[in-house]
Amino acid sequence: MFLLVPILRRLVMLAVVLAIPLVVAELLARHFIGAAVASAIGARIGTHAQVGFGSTPILVQIVGGRLDDVTVSASGARVGGLSPLRIEASLRDVHLQNLTALEGAIGALSVTAAAPPSVVRGMLASPSCLNAMSPALRAGLTSDPRVLLFPGRIDLLPRHGRGAEVRFVPRADGTAVRFEIAAALVGGGSVERPPSCERRLDGLPFGATLHSAQVRSGTLMLDFGGRNASFSALG
Repeated sequence: MFLLVPILRRLVMLAVVLAIPLVVAELLARHFIGAAVASAIGARIGTHAQVGFGSTPILVQIVGGRLDDVTVSASGARVGGLSPLRIEASLRDVHLQNLTALEGAIGALSVTAAAPPSVVRGMLASPSCLNAMSPALRAGLTSDPRVLLFPGRIDLLPRHGRGAEVRFVPRADGTAVRFEIAAALVGGGSVERPPSCERRLDGLPFGATLHSAQVRSGTLMLDFGGRNASFSALG
């Protein structure tokens, strides 16, 4: 039995030595492929992206010709002309058709973007929304209104006081956020509600479309999704 101890020790040391190249290769693969994916995504969203590949060894994924699950996070991103946004995304079944150029197709993707009040204020300043309001309503809101985000609704108010108020409920409409107007008040009294308006989202990355728009306290959450989008490290 005592003779087995040195043999086992040598086997363990041999296993460790053999594992080192694999560990180094895995780290290098994650670094270089991660940088290429981050560059491609960053070119689409206008900012640096953090990329992760989950717990499955990326060398195993490469042998299979696809990346099973890629996670992406970024701050200050631009999506559909809206910026700055905080995004979290998941890319699934990323098929690698050209490993050298890192080209392929994304089987499915989901993106959640968080828009702060300043971005929502810019969305409501779109010509569609401005033209929907009467001159009296626009005058009451002044040229520098404030935006308050409550669960389920958006309130547009003057910079000071409540001389006018418009309450919006956002809806997803594929390539636009549609704002349905729930109430409009001037001087404390209700006025005729303007028609709904929209903010178009042009140039959405990877062929994504808007699936939902929900207001949480202080944030407008936009959920996007897409399937079978082309992918290239060159953007």
